[in-house]
Amino acid sequence: MPVKTTILLREDVREHLLRKVGPRRLSDAINGILAKALFPRKKSLFGADPWLNTKGLRDEREPHEDL
Repeated sequence: MPVKTTILLREDVREHLLRKVGPRRLSDAINGILAKALFPRKKSLFGADPWLNTKGLRDEREPHEDL
């Protein structure tokens, strides 16, 4: 549930946010920035092996070459 609060922004930060997201999306932008800073994503193991890539993969829906 959203909670109203007051924050004090530097004038240059406020102007930049207003230019980037507009006055109606200011709260969403600040929430997004704070969420990224406070709750970092857990690192996945996807891409952990540099030799493993998607080159040469084929779509299984395609007909097989030997058929």
